Amino acid sequence: MAANRVFFPQEALDVWLEEERIELDGDEMTLNPDGQRFRISSALRFMAEVAEGEDPNDLVGRVKTVDHVTEMGGEHQADSVLLGDNAYEVVEGFLGEPVLDNAEVAAGHSLASATRAAVGDKPSSDDIDPMTRFFLGK
Repeated sequence: MAANRVFFPQEALDVWLEEERIELDGDEMTLNPDGQRFRISSALRFMAEVAEGEDPNDLVGRVKTVDHVTEMGGEHQADSVLLGDNAYEVVEGFLGEPVLDNAEVAAGHSLASATRAAVGDKPSSDDIDPMTRFFLGK
């Protein structure tokens, strides 16, 4: 099973870089201090269709890479995308796919968290996964 991907808005990354909560190295982002890594690619989060009022492309609420939008025939400019007769308001950012080391892959990475959730156990502060810890500032 593939790891879940995460959308990181550009605005948030700018703040995190300034606060030294993340490090960027090429297309890889590392969360500090836990060291969780993500391979990132330019992406857009579709917020609303603003021209026709309809969304025949079923994009609102979804995240697509900029490359995928271009392949679909979309034209991206700042906070908007034109696709056929439709215009969308978008948020620019990055799609992050977790980079797992061999030990995490062998251990099933989120198996412990999934097991605790299935049996109703609450994690201790030591059991919080790195992504949650990062967002909570712990």
